[in-house]
Amino acid sequence: MKPRFTPGFTARLDYKGRYLIGEKEAWILEGIQKIGSFMGTAKALGISYAHAWNTINRINKILGDPVIEARKGGESGGGGAKLTEVGISILQEYKKLEKQLEESLSYKIQKPKIKRKLFSHEITVPDLSIIGSNCIGIEILIESMKKELKFRSELVSIGSSGGLAAVMLGETDIAGIHLLDEETGQYNLPFLKRYFIDDKAVLVKGYLREQGFLTNVGNPKKIKSFEDLFSKDVKFVNRSLGSGTRSIIDREIKRMANVRGLKYKELFKNIKGYNIEVNSHKRVAKTVINGKADVGVGIKAIAERYKLDFIPLFEENFDFVIDRNRLKKPLVSSFIKTLSSERFKAELEKRASGIKVVNETGSIIYEP
Repeated sequence: MKPRFTPGFTARLDYKGRYLIGEKEAWILEGIQKIGSFMGTAKALGISYAHAWNTINRINKILGDPVIEARKGGESGGGGAKLTEVGISILQEYKKLEKQLEESLSYKIQKPKIKRKLFSHEITVPDLSIIGSNCIGIEILIESMKKELKFRSELVSIGSSGGLAAVMLGETDIAGIHLLDEETGQYNLPFLKRYFIDDKAVLVKGYLREQGFLTNVGNPKKIKSFEDLFSKDVKFVNRSLGSGTRSIIDREIKRMANVRGLKYKELFKNIKGYNIEVNSHKRVAKTVINGKADVGVGIKAIAERYKLDFIPLFEENFDFVIDRNRLKKPLVSSFIKTLSSERFKAELEKRASGIKVVNETGSIIYEP
């Protein structure tokens, strides 16, 4: 029996010779335009929040202009997202191209009906959302909460910068961040102003984390410092742009570039694997275990979980940003209470080496 084939095609837009958007990217832009939310769009399309976020980030980088901006909201917790003029023009241009193709080929572009229908459905949101940097400490905290409370939670790892943006857009209850300001030497607080949320968000003290190199047992390549990454025999796995760990990596490379009198871009080109990015400490560990890299930067707790060698580099502050209006939410209050509890402290000591609470853990250390 001769197989029957169904014709099909999709439109695409390029910018300066680079792929910009196709139908899937257009769905995300249209979803944000109609729903006004990254979270809602991701659920409507059946994709992860991180995928929607990374897609928009890629478009922004290619264009050099943002296609999404914050939409002002009321007192209940943020306004959400909307397309910028650039975003609107791209979506309009794409739809125009689709229509022209349909007319010229006398063929109706077939789109999955479920994708369109979902835009009009009620979106189910989690009871508690935590978006931002990836950390085993958050997972342990949520597990501890669920021993006493029944709720649906959603943890999205898109880096510290993504977490701050999610607070700005009103997309999350809590954002975990660990960003060091090079000018002041201060962790996290200076970034609230940079993301225009210093007048609406509080900073809750989290815990300290030990970060270092993750290598296979025995540290076969004898890696001890960032200088060793420039060996031709060493394969590195990087963290995604926007993550706190990536900012640390890039800071160290810039420091070495200054010492050597070189430009930063000249130096990172000599690191084999610098352009290979993963979005979590777990993925760093798995990349090393699978032999795709010799080393990556991650936390001590993950090194121990995956039985990797750990070469300590520094200790950092991992804190939590919360829109002050969401402090009234019972689950947010429970999160902060659990964060400061002896039970959580004991769980960290037992399950997460290299992560420790301090006297201020669970306290609001900044409020507008």
